[in-house]
Amino acid sequence: MSYPLQVMFRSVLVIFLVPLCLAIPLDTSGGEGKIWAVLVAGAKEYYNYAMQADICHAYQIFHRHGIPNSNIIVMMYDDIAYNPNNPRQGVIINQPNGPNLYPGVIKDYTKEEVTPENFINILTGNKKAMEGKGSGKVLESGPNDHVLVYFSDHGSSGLIAFPESVLYADQLIKALKTMHKKKMYKKLVFYLDTCESGSMFSKILPKNINIFATTSADATHLAYNTYCDVPGMDTCLAGEYGAAWMEDIDHEDHIKKGLRTETLKKQFQKVSNRMKESRPCEYGELSLGVDHVTDFLGGAKGSGDLAEDTPTVHSTVSISKRDVLLEMLNRQVDAAVNKEDKERLEKKRLHLINGRKEIDNLFSKILTQASRSVVDDKNVLENTHQPLNLEMMPCYRTLVDNFNQNCVNINKNLYTLSHLHKLANLCVLEYSTSDMIQVFSKECKDQHRALVNIN
Repeated sequence: MSYPLQVMFRSVLVIFLVPLCLAIPLDTSGGEGKIWAVLVAGAKEYYNYAMQADICHAYQIFHRHGIPNSNIIVMMYDDIAYNPNNPRQGVIINQPNGPNLYPGVIKDYTKEEVTPENFINILTGNKKAMEGKGSGKVLESGPNDHVLVYFSDHGSSGLIAFPESVLYADQLIKALKTMHKKKMYKKLVFYLDTCESGSMFSKILPKNINIFATTSADATHLAYNTYCDVPGMDTCLAGEYGAAWMEDIDHEDHIKKGLRTETLKKQFQKVSNRMKESRPCEYGELSLGVDHVTDFLGGAKGSGDLAEDTPTVHSTVSISKRDVLLEMLNRQVDAAVNKEDKERLEKKRLHLINGRKEIDNLFSKILTQASRSVVDDKNVLENTHQPLNLEMMPCYRTLVDNFNQNCVNINKNLYTLSHLHKLANLCVLEYSTSDMIQVFSKECKDQHRALVNIN
C-alpha cells in the first residue's frame, strides 16, 4: 500500500473509532448544564451508623467538588451524631481515623420526613407536595443536567426500606420514567446500597432512558458493611460498597488528575475488585459507563476536609447489613465485665435471637399451609429467588403490605427482610393473593402483638 493510501486509511479509522471510545462531557459552560445530587439514608438508630455516615461522606464530596447546596438534597434521620451510644459526640466518621464528616452537612429532610413518598416527590420535582416539609427542596433539574442519586439502607426482594415503611421497585421505576418524560435530566446515575439491591433494577429498568445504575448486590444476595472492628464504636462505619466508590474519589482527588479521566465503568471495576463480600452489579444503559465520573460530581476544587490522602483501609471484618445488631450484641456480651451489664445485654441478645426464630417458624407455617393446596413444592418457595417483573409487583405489594399490617411490622423487625423473597415466589408462581391473605390471617393471630420490636 502506498504512503498516501496508508495515511488516508488511518484517517478513516480515526474518524470512525473515536466516537465509539470517548464520552461526551457535560457542558456546564454558560449555564447549559448543571449537576444535581439526591443523597438518602433510609435507616435510623445507632447500629445503622454506616448508612448515615455514607451519606455525610457523599455530601462532603459534592461540596468539595463545587456543587452548590441548592443542587444537593440530603435526606437522613439525623440521630447518629449525638446518639447516646456514640462515643464521639457530634462526630461521624466513615473510616477508622477518618475526618469528621458531620459539620456542614445540609439536612433537608430528617426524622419523620424520611419517607418513600417524600423521596418520590423530590425525584419527580413535585414542589407543591413538599410545601411545609423540611427545606421544601426538590429536583429542579432540566434536559441538559446530570443527576446522581445515592441511596443507602436495608432492602429485600423488590423493595428498599425507610424508617417506617418501604418503597417498591415498580414505584421507583415509575418515578424514574416520570423524570425522563419530564426531561429532568440528560443522564442519570443511581448508586444503590442495600441487600438484594439488584432486584430494584434487574429486568425492569429500561435501557433507553439514559440511566446507569450500580448496586452493592445482585438481586438475591446480601450487601455488607465494613470497618466493623473499630474499638469503642460498637457498630460499622461504612457500607462496603459506599466506602469503595467514595474512597476511590477521595484518593483520585489527591492525585489531581485521576478523576479527569476515570470513567464510570472504570470506577465500577475498581469497586468490584475491592469488594470482600458484596457482589456489585450494573444495570440500565451501560453505554454511559464511558462517561467521566466528574460529569456527575463536578471537578474537584481542592482536598477540602481531607488534610492528606486517604488510602484504602482494608478492614478485616465485614458484616451483612442485616446482622450488624446481632454481631455487636455478641461482642458486647463477651466484653462485659459487670455482671448486671452482662445479664442485661444477654437478655437483649436472646430476645433478638428468639424473635428471629419466631419469624423463621412463622414463614415455615405460612408456606406449609400454602403448598398443601397447590402442587408446587414447598422447597421451591423457600429456597429459590424467583425473578420479579413489573407485572408481578401489584401482587407482591399486596402480600407484603398485608403481612406487615397483620403479621409482623417489617421496619421494627428487619430480619423479616430475609424472608420476603418467599412472598415474591408466591406471586411469580401465581398463587392467589386472597388465599394467601387468608393464610396470613390464620397463622398471624397473635404474632403481630408478640413481635412488637426485635431490632
